Amino acid sequence: MKRGLRGTAWSGRIAAVVLVLSFVVGCEPADNVIKLAHIYDPLAGGANEANAAWIDRAVERYCEMHPEVRISLEQLKWDQIDAKLMTDYRAGAAHDIAWTSPQWMAKHFVTGDLLDLMPLLNWSAEEIGDFSWNPAWKASERDGKVLGVPNGVHTRVVCFRRDYFEEAGLDPDSPPRTLDEVVDAAIKLTRREEGREVWGLAVYCGRERGTIELAFAPLLWHFGGKLWDEATGRATFASDAGIKAARFLHDLIYKHKVCPRWCATGTYDDMILEPFLNGRLAMAWGWGSYWIEPLEQKGWIEGLFPPTPDGRAVVADVFVTPTAPQAQFTNAWTVSIHALSKNPQAAAALLDFLVQPEQLADFPDAGLPARKSMWARPEYQTPFYRSWRLAAEKGRSMPSTPHYNELADGVGAALQEILLQDTDVTATLKRAEDEYNARFAGV
Repeated sequence: MKRGLRGTAWSGRIAAVVLVLSFVVGCEPADNVIKLAHIYDPLAGGANEANAAWIDRAVERYCEMHPEVRISLEQLKWDQIDAKLMTDYRAGAAHDIAWTSPQWMAKHFVTGDLLDLMPLLNWSAEEIGDFSWNPAWKASERDGKVLGVPNGVHTRVVCFRRDYFEEAGLDPDSPPRTLDEVVDAAIKLTRREEGREVWGLAVYCGRERGTIELAFAPLLWHFGGKLWDEATGRATFASDAGIKAARFLHDLIYKHKVCPRWCATGTYDDMILEPFLNGRLAMAWGWGSYWIEPLEQKGWIEGLFPPTPDGRAVVADVFVTPTAPQAQFTNAWTVSIHALSKNPQAAAALLDFLVQPEQLADFPDAGLPARKSMWARPEYQTPFYRSWRLAAEKGRSMPSTPHYNELADGVGAALQEILLQDTDVTATLKRAEDEYNARFAGV
């Protein structure tokens, strides 16, 4: 029988600690220990706690099936785990299984710190096809080698308040389909009444990677541009399309006054998730599929996490990003095996277990099904999940440059100047592009 999330993560963490201690004191042979590096801090609460509890449950299930195996858990920071795997590889420090990022796969291929999974998993063509539709799989594949298996689909939409739409005289069943329509709606939804401030639209533009991925790139694609050219290895984000994208973001804050200036500060969670849940935002651009669970917990959707055939949107709802290609950044966390693993076959067996449908069904950070076959289930036929599936199918990956992190940092810093210091859009973007190309062009 499937169990729900524990009321607290402590019982799960104690179980994990027991497993680790068994390894430390030598109760089991080293060959039976699998080191698993993940990114979920249970003490951070919210989604972190729920995902840490899922890891605990999965470990417990696997060890019940394989009592001869011990699993040692290692918690790393989400934005450092890929770099840590590479650094440890160079230092000779081994891991077994680890969460990895598709955006870093080009660099992982260059570094050589991850194993090709295909010889280890020995999957059929059907099993491979169940995952290969996912942009995260495509980012992990090169020259017949696959370095990571997606454990979900992370895509983004615009999440909105149905009740706020009705109060503003807008039809929540006919949300915006174009950028002009979303601006018009945001103007009507923005209210600054005594004791109540509601912003019509929030788009995250802070220093995290989310800025290039969720705000700038979708608008750049809308205007016909791209971030980086594969043929030349040069950044191209300061094109006319990039200038239009940055000006659109600038105008949301300074011209239309529908997006708070503080969206260019803080973290993605603090600037989008929390203000929306607290009623301060009417529309939240770049709402991730990993944030479906908080809507259910809030009572703003019913029967949609976990999904059921009768699930429905009540207070909150979603629509696909209203750009011409309807494309948002789509990725997922992938699961990989470290090149220095002392137990690659045992690690592959655990990896295979973790990505089975019955394990992923209650994984909060999966967001959406990684396996294409799961989308045919009745619980994914609701209007809510049809919107998410369209977003996933239209989604795009980030450029496959080994210097993606530097690219993202450069764009993020330039947008910070444009949005917080009101610098010249063209000159600021061009300077950032030139700085990147001076160091990394052709790579």
